[in-house]
Amino acid sequence: MSEAELRAKRWENTKLSLSVFFANKAAVIGLVIVMAYVVIALIDQVYPQLIGITSAGTLVPNFFSPAPSPPSLTHPFGTTYPGVDLFTSIIKAIRIDLAYSILVVAIGAAVGSIIGVISATVGGLMDEIVMRITDIFFSIPYLVLALAVGFILGRTLLNMSLALAIVWWPLYARYTRSQTLSTKEFTFVEAARASGVGRLKIMFKHILPNTLPPVFIQISLDLGSIMVIFSTLAFIGFITNASIPELGYLTSLGLGYVQTAPWAVIFPGVAITLFALAVNLMGDGLRDVIDPRRRS
Repeated sequence: MSEAELRAKRWENTKLSLSVFFANKAAVIGLVIVMAYVVIALIDQVYPQLIGITSAGTLVPNFFSPAPSPPSLTHPFGTTYPGVDLFTSIIKAIRIDLAYSILVVAIGAAVGSIIGVISATVGGLMDEIVMRITDIFFSIPYLVLALAVGFILGRTLLNMSLALAIVWWPLYARYTRSQTLSTKEFTFVEAARASGVGRLKIMFKHILPNTLPPVFIQISLDLGSIMVIFSTLAFIGFITNASIPELGYLTSLGLGYVQTAPWAVIFPGVAITLFALAVNLMGDGLRDVIDPRRRS
């Protein structure tokens, strides 16, 4: 097959993938919402003044009027304790939660995928040891393990991300291992092995790329889960810096006023829930893309 024919085949596969994805209306809605979050995070990172933010990365309290006030023209989402504007704070929090969620999933997926491929390819005692280690991680509730690791490393946003990454890699190791066990039996892998290609090259050039599409789908689903866990840890007081905008922490600020100022809990909670729902809808659409029944 010539290079031009290969390019034409790739383009046809791309068009088919896009048509399958966009045929799922719920997935398209999820994609739009996720992209909206990404755009908000980018604006807050690059040019926060565009949306009226002058102190990016920190909460701005108003101790002269600390009690929550209802939504108004000045404060579209109202304020929460202590006089913090919810609209700008949620925008700041979206950037922080999204960035650290991506960091956690990226580290977990990269480490877990590499370990899973090596484990399944080498096999034998190494595979047995790796799987028993993942069993140990799975036997402990991930939230408890993340709390324990976080308290050892220190209660900061970065350490919380590292704690979650440490407990998240076994999921990808198991997932990639199962994909590798089937992929390494394919004809093109056998041909590469018969032609004298080294084990490392087979693992990372021939096997790993073919295990990535399902991994990417899992990544899209995990982004929402990580943000929820991240917010849960912040909600229960894992973050000690009271000036950091974070959706779970914003929810905890308004918890004491839930009866008199419900907006202080509702708006941060909706921001968390909406993102988690959106990435799950998008993940369902991506799952359709690699489903052979939908591509026929």
